[in-house]
Amino acid sequence: MSELGEMKVSEIRNTLDIDFVFPSGLSFFEPYLQYFIKEILEIGGEAYVSRTPEGAVSGIFIYDDSEKLGTIYTRSRQVFDYFYELKPFNFLFAEMRTEVENEVYDIYTVDLENLAIVHRFSHEISAEEGHIDEIEQFMVSTHPGINRKWVNVALKNGDRCFIVRLSKEIAGLGWLSMVNGVGRLHSLYVKPQFRRIGIGEDILYARLLWLKLKHARSAFSEISRYNLLSSRIAVKAQMSVSGQVFQYFKKNLARKEPAKSQQMCLASGGSAERTFLRSGVY
Repeated sequence: MSELGEMKVSEIRNTLDIDFVFPSGLSFFEPYLQYFIKEILEIGGEAYVSRTPEGAVSGIFIYDDSEKLGTIYTRSRQVFDYFYELKPFNFLFAEMRTEVENEVYDIYTVDLENLAIVHRFSHEISAEEGHIDEIEQFMVSTHPGINRKWVNVALKNGDRCFIVRLSKEIAGLGWLSMVNGVGRLHSLYVKPQFRRIGIGEDILYARLLWLKLKHARSAFSEISRYNLLSSRIAVKAQMSVSGQVFQYFKKNLARKEPAKSQQMCLASGGSAERTFLRSGVY
């Protein structure tokens, strides 16, 4: 444990250490924080918690060294600055906007309890728990640098992978988590040759329908403001902006797509939903 002024920081070393009580307002992602910590540890990553002198949680930091990808959850600038400097990263996500160069992601949410889902599907979609090797191969080819452990861990922890196949080939897929009655849509990708035929939109509605059938109260996804097509599709599905997260880029490092976009470009070029925390935004 390290002490910085009035802040105490310690590493979370195993899943038995993550039974935290989070203060109200710490993060939009509060329902998912313990889930994200568990996932990052299971794929070989690291997690840290900061506390006030009174012992209250003031921030969480999760980090995957294999992808050089981190996420900070805090409302404190002191905590943000500490975690920002803690590890080398290619990409880092946080809910705090600072003067450091960043890209804005809007958090789109939808109230599923009061949502009437009306959509005519153009493609057959399967929600798969098997075919792990095939799904992993697809994710590696479309998200270079991804931590290969993630697919197996995500499926083991209950994530669902919604797949559209054309001629027995995976044309596109999108992931879904559900924690504490809240759904998260992430990691959508449609191969370039299959775009603009409605695959991304079908996968979006299939996941929303699945969540509603499972009695989820709400759902959310993070979409880059540069991804106008994804934003339009989300709005069409009656999702609306309720917050933001910010992607930071390490200086002097070549920019490239994050390994797995927490987190959302529904059907446009590249990865549809970014992974803010993959463990959390794609």
